[in-house]
Amino acid sequence: MRVGIDSHAAERDGEGNCTYIQNLLMALAGIDETNEYVLYAIDAGHPFYAGLAGRPNFRIRELGAKNPLVRIPWHLARATRQDEIDVLHVQYIAPFRHRGRLIVTIHDLGFLHYPQFFSRFFVLRSKWMVRRTARRAARVITGSEYSRQDIIRNYGLEEDRVEVVPHGVSPAFKPDQDPDAVCRALEKYRISEPYLLCVGRLNPRKNLATLVKAFDLLKGKENLRHKLVIAGKADRDLPAAARETASSRKEDIIFTGFIPDEELPLLYAGADVFIYPSLFEGVGLPVLEALASGVPVVTSNTSSLKETAGDAALTVDPLDVEQMAEAIARLARETDLRRRLIHKGLERASEFTWKRTAERTLEIYKKAAEL
Repeated sequence: MRVGIDSHAAERDGEGNCTYIQNLLMALAGIDETNEYVLYAIDAGHPFYAGLAGRPNFRIRELGAKNPLVRIPWHLARATRQDEIDVLHVQYIAPFRHRGRLIVTIHDLGFLHYPQFFSRFFVLRSKWMVRRTARRAARVITGSEYSRQDIIRNYGLEEDRVEVVPHGVSPAFKPDQDPDAVCRALEKYRISEPYLLCVGRLNPRKNLATLVKAFDLLKGKENLRHKLVIAGKADRDLPAAARETASSRKEDIIFTGFIPDEELPLLYAGADVFIYPSLFEGVGLPVLEALASGVPVVTSNTSSLKETAGDAALTVDPLDVEQMAEAIARLARETDLRRRLIHKGLERASEFTWKRTAERTLEIYKKAAEL
C-alpha cells in the first residue's frame, strides 16, 4: 500500500495541526516498515523531515506552490496520480480530483460555530471545501466524540464513516523534569515562581481575555502571589479591554511568545496551575499535555474539553469570570484537591499515546484501500 499524506502543516510550528501531523508521522514511522509513504511538503528542507531521514519507506516530495488555491487542486492532485497513491490523507481539504481512497482528518468545525474568529475568506472557503471533502471521503477521522457528532450532524454523514481516533501526548510531557533545565527555561523567559500557565495562540477563540480578567480579580480579591504566563505565538491579538488589564499588570502577566518543543514541557512542569479557557476545541491537546506533566488543570466545560479532561480537571463556564477565578484559587491553595487531580490527571493522560493514534490510523488506511 502506498499512502500519500499532505504534510505541509508539519512545517507550521506552534499550531495544533502541526502537533498532530508531526506526531502521527513519527509514530507511523515507528510502527510501519512495510507500507510506503509519500509526504507532500511545501518545504522539504524543514527540520522536522530530518527525523524521517533514513526511513526507506518514507519519501518527501516538495510541491511546487505555497498558495493552497494552487497547491491543493493542481500540484497535490497531479502528484497523487504520478506517485500512484492508494490512500490519500489530508487535514480538512482535499483536491477535487486525485488518485487513491480519501481519508480526511477534521479536528473541529470552529469556522462554523465561531466564524467571527476567522477571516471571511477562510470561513467561506472552509464552509464549501471541508463539507465537500468530508462527503467524498472514505473515512473521516476526528479526535473526540463531540467532534464526531458535530461533523455527522452538520454534514449529514453516515455514522460509520466518521471515526474517533484519540490524539496522543508526547512522553516529553512528564512531571519529573530536570530541575536545572526547568530553572534555565524560566530564567530565559524571565518567569519567577509561583506561576499559572496558559498555552495557546493569541486568538479570541482561546478566550484569553476572560482569563486575564479572572487573574485581575484574583490579584485584587485573593492577594494571589502567582504570575500569569501565557505561552503561544500571536494570531489575533487580545481585545482592547484585556490588553489594558494586561498592561496595567505588566509585572504579573508574561507573554512569552512561541515556545520551542524542547522547552515547552519545562514550562508545564514548573507551573502551579494550568488554565485552558478556550471557547471551542475539537480535542484540546494542551489539556492532555498539562495532565501528563502533573499539573492540576482548569478548563472549559464546553465543546470537547470536558470529554478530554474527564474527571481529572475542574471545568468552568469559560465566560464566567468569577467561576474561573474561584477554580484557579482552589487549585492554587487546596493541597488535597491538587494532589487528587494530579493523580487522576496522570492516569488520564496515560491513556493517550501517539503510538495508539498511529495504529488506529493505519487500520483505517488499510480498510480504505480495500474498499
